[in-house]
Amino acid sequence: MSTDNLTPYDRGDRLEPQLWPLGEDPDSYGRVDFDNEESRTVLTAYVEREDDGYALHVHGMAEPLSVVVDGGGRVVPVDAQLCDGIAELLSMAERGRADFEHQASYGDYSAADRAAADRRWLLAQAVAKLLDGEARKA
Repeated sequence: MSTDNLTPYDRGDRLEPQLWPLGEDPDSYGRVDFDNEESRTVLTAYVEREDDGYALHVHGMAEPLSVVVDGGGRVVPVDAQLCDGIAELLSMAERGRADFEHQASYGDYSAADRAAADRRWLLAQAVAKLLDGEARKA
């Protein structure tokens, strides 16, 4: 095969999907192996419905994987180490807010500064709630 006719699969730029054969085992339905240019399976993936939408399941990973949703931001896999880091980050944010409140009690901030800090704190709390919810699923 000439190099002009190589596909992204042949060049190793993209993993090639291989559907699992359907059979008596309902667990085989919807599973896809993704093979590299050497025809070795890099990962197996499938999607299942969950209470709040769908979950993408990935098995057999030997290398890091980023998930890009609709061409936008990357989804970070949540593991125990990341959960610990999220808890520490939230603790630091809460201590920072307590320090701000203490300084504000002395009149160190203008009304505009206070309003801006309150908006940022509400945003931080919303992000904290989201991260905590995702961490609890891990």
